[in-house]
Amino acid sequence: MKGGKIMIYSFVLPDSGEGLHESEIILWGFKEGETVKEDDILVEIQSDKAVIGLPSPVTGTIKTIYAKEGDIAKVGSVIVDIETEHVPDNSPEEKQNNKAEKINIPTPVSSKKDNNNNNDIDIRLLAIPRVRKYAREKGVDIRLVPPTGRRGLVTIKDIDNYLSGSNQVTIDKHSRVDISPEAVIEDIKPAVQEEIYSQISSIPTYKERTTRVPMSGIRKVIAKAMVSSKAISPHVTVLDQVNVERLVEHRNSIKPLAKDREIKLTYTAYFIKAVAATLAKFPELNASIDNEKQEIIYKNYINVGVATDTKHGLFVPNIKDTNHKSLFTIARELEKNTELAHTGKLGRDVQTDGSMTITNVGAIATSGVWATPIINQPEVAILGFGRFEETFIPDENKQPKLVPMLKLSFSFDHRIVDGGTAQRALNTIKEYLANPELLLVEG
Repeated sequence: MKGGKIMIYSFVLPDSGEGLHESEIILWGFKEGETVKEDDILVEIQSDKAVIGLPSPVTGTIKTIYAKEGDIAKVGSVIVDIETEHVPDNSPEEKQNNKAEKINIPTPVSSKKDNNNNNDIDIRLLAIPRVRKYAREKGVDIRLVPPTGRRGLVTIKDIDNYLSGSNQVTIDKHSRVDISPEAVIEDIKPAVQEEIYSQISSIPTYKERTTRVPMSGIRKVIAKAMVSSKAISPHVTVLDQVNVERLVEHRNSIKPLAKDREIKLTYTAYFIKAVAATLAKFPELNASIDNEKQEIIYKNYINVGVATDTKHGLFVPNIKDTNHKSLFTIARELEKNTELAHTGKLGRDVQTDGSMTITNVGAIATSGVWATPIINQPEVAILGFGRFEETFIPDENKQPKLVPMLKLSFSFDHRIVDGGTAQRALNTIKEYLANPELLLVEG
């Protein structure tokens, strides 16, 4: 402060641009009594699909925080008061300062060799903004720093200890412990071991063996969508399987070419292209229902979505105009969407206006599986893929032959899709997967 007139600026939770009425407070960047500068990330909130950082529109001192971390705050409510010498007016330029901005965090350079694969850790969950900034300035990969702060967050002191090589392991009721206690105890002084053992050996009563945690904002969105879908659509699921021997051969034959072009060619890219080609033949599957007007909406575009499982929750980015794109282009966009989903940076544009969704659990399934996938509203169908499972089937001479079989689970909305139509569409998908050359010619 420069000695001017002190005023109170009441910071109102803005609409993050997704039409939500509330957002979860994830992390405050400053405490009451601390000084915040204009454009510093004041607080991080969980929107419908991503973590968003809200910058401070003024420079001043945090006076009162009304919404604590973990609270669900209403859009338009005051979440913090800031003492400042300048309160912005209501001009459009000033209002712009109070809009949500997506966080763009550079990847820090580690000053020590990272022997663990920590690339998938979201550093926004490890420390508050100013500590992450301090780590970047010091050239430290914050993912490697043992935390001792409240709720298991990394502190500036932790970073200094890391740089000096004097890291000490402490355990308190708030700290995050990511490795086994036994491994930790081996490396600390015997005088401390007795205290630590007493903490980890205390067995709670049965009443203490449950933990209640508020549902996150995105988990609420997912739960609401699942319940709504089952309530709206009469789901019917058709289970089938297909011989993908020629698909495996085709992918293996062009993988070297894809690698030369720095393309990660997965089977999911083939699945996407097969679904797009099928939607072009069956417009009933590329539709939705306006329940209020009792109208069927046929879509004049084909955008195939892929359910993507991340530590933040389930996302369904789609590839726009899939039917007009090559297999390699689909593979590139699939990889890009997957990366954005895992880092919480998906744009809303790639999560809307979908035609049909596919869900592929093959990478994590222990055997070929069938399922009953839930339709992604307002779409009318979803296709689930299992993993390839070696199975004996009769060849043309009725002799047993070991081939890779793929199980398919096709759920559809029986209000608009009849059983015969669904089976014919599934037969078409099977034909494309069994004959990838046909897929590339017709698709």
